[in-house]
Amino acid sequence: MEKNTKPQQSFIPTILAFALVPITGLATDIYLPSMPQMAQELGLNESKIQLTLSLFLISYGVAQFFTGALVDAWGRYRINLISLFLFIVSFWITASTQDIWVIYLMRILQGILSAFVVISKEPILWMSTKVNSASTTSAL
Repeated sequence: MEKNTKPQQSFIPTILAFALVPITGLATDIYLPSMPQMAQELGLNESKIQLTLSLFLISYGVAQFFTGALVDAWGRYRINLISLFLFIVSFWITASTQDIWVIYLMRILQGILSAFVVISKEPILWMSTKVNSASTTSAL
């Protein structure tokens, strides 16, 4: 008799998808209200802080040109795990640094990682059964 391992196999991809969905939103929506406070804390012009959003969006857009091929070559699951780890590291570095150039670099990295996440997060759900995939997608 064959064991039904589909629900167990779909648990980790589902949790990973739930972790990746809000990443791009965190990189923009939560970041925006903090920009005036960042300018004040860092003693910089607000335009220098606003440049961080432009760098994020530009790197996010440009990275989408090559992320699909890289995701196909390296595998979606591995890319998602690496992206999630690097997002956590880059958010921590951005929050703890006082150097605007490091913040610029981290925002560019976050834009590139967002492109990887957008390209590779949905097919993770395809690993689960059709019934579970439909309910998981609706929950996301």
